[in-house]
Amino acid sequence: MVQYALRVPFVLVVTALFATAQTSYRATRHAANDPAHSALVGGAMLKVPGLLEDFVIAGGGQFVQRSNGTARLTGRVFSDSSIYSAFLLDITFTGKLQNGNPGFPPAGAPSLGLLPGNYVPTGPIAPSSFVYYTAATGTLTGVRDLDGLVLSLSSSAPIQLGVGANNRNRNDGLLARFAATITRQLPNPVAVTGPVELILDFQPDHAEDTTHPQPDPLRTTLPAGRAMVLPGVGSDYVFVPAADFTEFGDGHAELQGTLARISALNDSWNVSLQLQNRLTPGQPGHPPAGSPVLQMLPSAYVANGGTMNPTHWHYYTTVTGSLVGTGLNAGGDITLAPTKAFQVGGGANQTNTYFGFFGRFAATVQTQPTARTLAITGPMELFGLTAVFPVLPFPSLVVPTTMPSLPTLTDQGIVLQGDNLAWTELVSLNWDLTGGHDASRWNDGWFRVIDNQHVEFHPRPGQAAGVYNCFVYNPAIQSNTIQLQLVAPTVPRLFAEAAIPSFYTTHVVMHSGLANGQALSIVTLSQTPSPSVAPGVASLLIGNQFADLVVDPSVYLHDPVTGIARADYGPIDPALQGLAYWFQSVVLNLNGGTFPLPASNAWRVQF
Repeated sequence: MVQYALRVPFVLVVTALFATAQTSYRATRHAANDPAHSALVGGAMLKVPGLLEDFVIAGGGQFVQRSNGTARLTGRVFSDSSIYSAFLLDITFTGKLQNGNPGFPPAGAPSLGLLPGNYVPTGPIAPSSFVYYTAATGTLTGVRDLDGLVLSLSSSAPIQLGVGANNRNRNDGLLARFAATITRQLPNPVAVTGPVELILDFQPDHAEDTTHPQPDPLRTTLPAGRAMVLPGVGSDYVFVPAADFTEFGDGHAELQGTLARISALNDSWNVSLQLQNRLTPGQPGHPPAGSPVLQMLPSAYVANGGTMNPTHWHYYTTVTGSLVGTGLNAGGDITLAPTKAFQVGGGANQTNTYFGFFGRFAATVQTQPTARTLAITGPMELFGLTAVFPVLPFPSLVVPTTMPSLPTLTDQGIVLQGDNLAWTELVSLNWDLTGGHDASRWNDGWFRVIDNQHVEFHPRPGQAAGVYNCFVYNPAIQSNTIQLQLVAPTVPRLFAEAAIPSFYTTHVVMHSGLANGQALSIVTLSQTPSPSVAPGVASLLIGNQFADLVVDPSVYLHDPVTGIARADYGPIDPALQGLAYWFQSVVLNLNGGTFPLPASNAWRVQF
């Protein structure tokens, strides 16, 4: 009896491990058409005839194949042509068949929509390798502009999976067709006029941009969105910039990002979560004890007549995480231990109908920040919206009453004013995109977010004089446009990066200061910022009367349109670290220049 009592748990453990090993997780995306291999229209993941036929993935979109021969697909899709027309989808597939099983292939299969030369023996696609599900049922739950619409789906043909199975390309994908029944109608009725098609590509995983969920006034009384509530510290932390949430093919997930208070971006934390032991609907133990957590208004959920269905959500029951302080919280370290399972799905973020997550944690301060002492008074809560198209507050710029201007070559920037600028990822000047975030990217242009209403922008140096359109991007959308004038300097100018680390290159950019015509420059450099004067020839601000002056033997020709010449020095030898050099150029006008030769300003570079 003792041996038998020990043996039963062992068998159960082995069985559980085997079942877990047989579960696979793959991200899904729309199947783009490859015209070399298919004449069919691609580019959509879901087609609903009579409504819209260009739905693409907007969040989630994981396809889970389970050991019992079933599979499940959940996610959120929106229309490319009507981005607020969206569905939450939840589809269960049953009756798995693969080569060697009785009844393979099922009646009506395969569907071969690629050009004939793609299939064996002339091509690489082998329909005998396809896997099928003989049946599938599911729901499409309308959200945003389709809020209140619910469709019931039932497969009308075998669902085929495999390389080339989606009939749009040679990728690993899926093709399915469904009959759709409207089970809940909109106030202005719609109709589905043909079979619903699901056409997708598989990929192992996909990092989704993640932000705080915006409140849906129909489902919550919250006045504003939030990503983290840390009682006793702050209740208005948001992800700045957008974070990354990734669900991997082995069933684990990760969240990496920065949380900051929108009213004080310097009050920030780097959050890192590792999520394990996933529970998907249909698996034993789903939902886990204490789940789901439902914080929206009761009327939001199906049990009370709403459309949000927590039975569609999945969970991670083992989570480890931390908050590492930055800015005002530098030096701080907080460990996070879950008090509830981490829930993921449409409406799981407690705030709106988008695909997202929620977690509750015991937060323990391991190390206090250097600048202050924290007293956490309750469990930390984390809210997230995961989406390829994140729904962030749309950025806007204030149009100045007078057009701002900058020299075409300068170390100065311009402060753009507006609102919802904290999430700025790119600044555009006539589609010349600037993505650098500090002065070390001076040669490419750079910007920094000052606060939610201000962005300091330094355009790429050396552009042609003129009026430019300027706007900013966040991960969701671009702002409105303002105009910025770039004005050519009237005297010689020279600038470079103010500081350069080892193995990087110093980019010395010069402007001739001439309104028209051609010019060339000679570059001088010195560690001594005291003058060198050659009467009647040139006067420099560096070189200690030429005793410490180095003259670059190259001659640099200025562009006649922009007035710009460039000299690159690098990669910088580590032996120069700690030294500082001053650069200055001397300009010769090739259209009748006279002596003494004009010189630029002197510019200091710290190595």
